[in-house]
Amino acid sequence: MLLAYDDYGPGPVVVLLHGFPLNRKMWSLQEGRVGSMYRIIAPDLRGHGETAAPPGVYTMEEMAGDVIELLDALQITEPIVLGGLSMGGYVALALIAHYPERVRGLMLIDTRAAADTPEAARNREDLARKAEASGNVGHVVEGLFPRLFSESTRVGHPERVTWLRAAMEKTSPRGVVGALRGMAVRPDRTADLARITVPTLVMVGADDVLTPPDEVRKMAEALPRAKLVVIPNAGHVSPFENPDAANEAILQFLAGPH
Repeated sequence: MLLAYDDYGPGPVVVLLHGFPLNRKMWSLQEGRVGSMYRIIAPDLRGHGETAAPPGVYTMEEMAGDVIELLDALQITEPIVLGGLSMGGYVALALIAHYPERVRGLMLIDTRAAADTPEAARNREDLARKAEASGNVGHVVEGLFPRLFSESTRVGHPERVTWLRAAMEKTSPRGVVGALRGMAVRPDRTADLARITVPTLVMVGADDVLTPPDEVRKMAEALPRAKLVVIPNAGHVSPFENPDAANEAILQFLAGPH
């Protein structure tokens, strides 16, 4: 699978995986600060951004395999630091489960290790069927969008809200359907956490209602080498909502031993 991607900056490789239904440009506010010291590779996952949207279910394992193919194509053989937000975190957990030798550090951002509840899986399937029937993603955006941001972001940075909505609306219906169904069938990786021995940054927005801080804190406690950072004035897209605090946390983590 050919992935569109950004590749910028010097130094050790940091791969950043976007959330649903977004694209690689959600990491643009990390480019200047983190990208000044590290080589950031930010792909568009299958069905998102400028990457093609094949038919079928996009499992997290399949998307993880796409990322490995990209690293191989770029001849990156050394272990990387891997970060993922929300769905990108699900892909990151799948990647480290199947390719542990490729990862030397992990960043789990506004995400969870648990599988969908039966109700959540049904809701995803309902959204997928509506997207198939209508041929557009409007109802998916309308259902998700109000819960993404903190009030601080909505009031203080309306331009970020506008940008993110436009990015979501550009995602192809086929890509949305494939990702929804893939997330609905993803395995519960809670038991895997104790086996993740690389240093891990766990980051969550203080106002995240989709992956609440209390839930994320429990995930961090299950990881042998995790550091939890709660980002103030941020919801479910914390690096985009409060980039100053997020970038500082990321840089401190990257500067540590790996």
